[in-house]
Amino acid sequence: MTSSPFAVPGIEPRTGSANQGSVGYRGDQLAGLPVVAAVLDRLPAELIALAGPDETREEYPIARQALTKQVYVSTGSGLHWGLGFADEVGHLVQPSLGRIPEDLIEKALAEQPGVASVRHYDRESFEAETSELLRADEMMARWLAAILAAHRAYARHLGRELPY
Repeated sequence: MTSSPFAVPGIEPRTGSANQGSVGYRGDQLAGLPVVAAVLDRLPAELIALAGPDETREEYPIARQALTKQVYVSTGSGLHWGLGFADEVGHLVQPSLGRIPEDLIEKALAEQPGVASVRHYDRESFEAETSELLRADEMMARWLAAILAAHRAYARHLGRELPY
């Protein structure tokens, strides 16, 4: 039985427990819920992992389903959030500043509805505070929307036109 208003009813958290007061979910756990599915529907089936001008790696596609397995949200209050992603997602959003004067993912997350503040404290780790209590699926939707917005901003910065 879910006792926390920020836990998702019927979905066992990957970390923590609604009864213990903190929960953590991976994107694929929440992908079928309406608010998350609506964001995923705006993503192409595959996103391009972009290579910046100083990078020697090859660009490659990242499937939408693979993306959902690499993003995380956690909270103990529904107001203070930990957000993160696996290495591969970094190639979509260029998480370290490098030659870009602004933090694209931090900016995109701060622009999401109800997000009051954001702190990018490690390469793939963020903290966010919301102005209202959110359930984990609602925060996951904001996190995925921010990743897509940062991905598009990164492509623009590189002078690249994405096919989506």
